[in-house]
Formats: sequence, C-alpha cells, structure tokens
Amino acid sequence: MRQNLLMIYVHIPFCHSKCTFCDWVQAIPTKDLLRKPGDSVRQKYISALCAEIAERGAMHRAAGDIPHVLYWGGGTASSLDEQETAAVMEALHSSFDMSTVAEATIECSPDTVDERKLAFYRGLGFNRVSSGVQSFDDDRLRRLGRRHTAEQAGRIVHAARAAGFEDVSIDIMSGFPDQEADELDRTVDRALELPVNHLSLYSFRPTPGTFMRRRMDSSERRTYLRRQQALFTRARRAIEGFGLSEYANGYFGKVSPFASMYFQHRADTVGLGSGAISLVDQRFKSHQKGLLHSYVDDPLAFDIDVPAGQDRVLVSLLQAGLAMFDGIPREDWRQRTGTDLAEVLLRPTVAPLADFLRGRGLVEDDHGIRLPRDIAGLTLIELAFEMAMSQPELV
Repeated sequence: MRQNLLMIYVHIPFCHSKCTFCDWVQAIPTKDLLRKPGDSVRQKYISALCAEIAERGAMHRAAGDIPHVLYWGGGTASSLDEQETAAVMEALHSSFDMSTVAEATIECSPDTVDERKLAFYRGLGFNRVSSGVQSFDDDRLRRLGRRHTAEQAGRIVHAARAAGFEDVSIDIMSGFPDQEADELDRTVDRALELPVNHLSLYSFRPTPGTFMRRRMDSSERRTYLRRQQALFTRARRAIEGFGLSEYANGYFGKVSPFASMYFQHRADTVGLGSGAISLVDQRFKSHQKGLLHSYVDDPLAFDIDVPAGQDRVLVSLLQAGLAMFDGIPREDWRQRTGTDLAEVLLRPTVAPLADFLRGRGLVEDDHGIRLPRDIAGLTLIELAFEMAMSQPELV
C-alpha cells in the first residue's frame, strides 16, 4: 500500500447572511445559501454529503491512505445543527480511519455557537476552532453584512477555551476600501487581548460581484492597492510585536498542519461537498460552487476533473504555495502535480507570472521556490489585487 497522507476538507455551503465582501458566496443563489435546518433541500444535501464521504472513504481506505488533517469550512460550518453535524461526523468515522488525524478544525461564526455547542464539537473529536471575526468594530461588521457583534466575537474565544479547546484561531481583515488605520488598530488590539494561539490576517480582495467591489472607483486602483499594503504592514507589525510569529503570509502563532500542508501541497486533498476542491492522484477535481441541486442529484460526479498539470490549475497552486515563507518544495510539487517546477515556470501562460515574481525577488534553488519573507506579503497582496481588478465587473 502507498501510505499517502490525506487532508480531508468538508464543505458546508450554508450561511446565515450574505456578506458584502465575500467572493465565495457570489455564485450561490441566496435562497440556497440561507437554507435552514429542516429544509428539505438541506436535508437532501446532508444525505448526499454522507453518501460522497462513504464512497471516497472506501476508496482511500482501500488504497492505504492516511488521514492527517480534517477541516470543516464553508460557507459557515457551524451553521449546521447538532443532528446534522453528528451525521456528517459519523459518516467520516465510518468511512475513513480517523484515528490518525492530528488536527481537526471547524470554522465557526460567532453568532452560531455558544459554550454548549462548542463542547459538543469537542466531544465529536474536533480539537481546533477557527472563528471568522473579521472586525471588532460594530459599524464595520454591519457594513460587512455580518450577523455577530464585536462582543460576540470576543465571547466565542473564551467559550471555546471553556469547552476544552487548546487551539483557537480567529480571522481578521484589513484593507477595506474605506478603512482607516485607527479602525484597524482597534481590531488588532482587541484580537491580541484574547486567549488565541493563532491569528489569520487577510487583505480584502476586490473580486467582481461583491458589493464592496461595485462601490470602488476603478480609476483609484493604485491608491486602493497602496492603502491595502500599508494597512497590512501596519497590522502585521503590531501582531508580531505582541509575540505571535508569522510563519506564512498573514498567519501568526502556532503553525497549523492544515495551513502548511495545504499551501505547500504536501498531501493529497479530498474535498467533500458542493463547492469543495480535491487534489488527488495528480488530478484536480471540483464540485463547483453554486450547483447545490446538481450535487444533491449526484454527489459522486465532479463538475471539473482535469490533470493537475493544466496551466490554470498550476497558477492557482503557485499562488497558494508561495504564501509559506519556505515556499514550494520541488519534490512535493512533482508528487502533487506530476510536473517539473522549473518547466512549469517556462510555459507561455505561466511565464508572465514567473517574471512578475522574479521582479519582486523570487528565490529559486535546488529545494524549490520562495519569496523573501520581507516582501512576500506585499507581493501576494499586489498579485491578488491586480488579478481581481483585471476581471470585469459582473452585471
């Protein structure tokens, strides 16, 4: 048997609101996104998800693959009620050997959990909570379309600790088009007061279709970018000054096995659910987001199933891998994609990206490729910003 390490990703495509900044939800019909427990379509989704888990689990178990990381995301993973959550977790334990999982994370929105529900998660085997706080400014939260308050955002961290979680992470965002430095300072200061051992800092990405993108003046794009970079730099300086070391772009504190393995492509990824992406046996497979009903009808059919060596896939993997400060190892890249990293960077459709990165100081050596730590964050913000702004606004 091949004894291949696995990351298992479970996607929950439901939320309690449609946030104004979130690029993931734009393709989701609002009616489907906001489906509640008891809704017939949602019940069918849980059944379909469990059916996919059973099929994929049997395949990987027969191959001798070893689950190492479990991650429930979304959407809002914690929007499931306890009965739905238990059903999915039972399917996972029935289909995969979960005894080898080192880290099991569930993403939680502060308005969807309390100490009792968090204790329930702990009892199911989750050992890490990640909370999408985004801001500790109530006015900003309202403008983002979030349902929680700043007080709830802080309360979830204490509740997770009380429920027995040693690993607690929160996400905050910087670089909104109208964000001022003092607002971000208050959010960072409040985050650092909390008993977290991991903090993620994301820069707003102006993806077409989001409410915030539509409010941006495209003629001011360079001003927006400079502000994003300045705010990100300001926040990361404060976080590191507090004592949380940055191990990947915008990731501070205790190194998450999920983050390091996902970014560096050090294991196959089994994505389960509508909107989930898999990278297995050198193939990129996807259940496209927004196609909830198609998934329910046939959860075993992928909407995309192509070789991982396709240029479009490789560009996405390059961007992800360079988020880690020690970069992309050549051998891990070869195992996941079936391609040679040096050859990929010479391809006509990839070469412009490679030239851009080299212009920013890309390091290429026998081990792999990486961006110098001091410029990685600003480079990746610029790359994501320009790629998003180059896409036409949706009508």
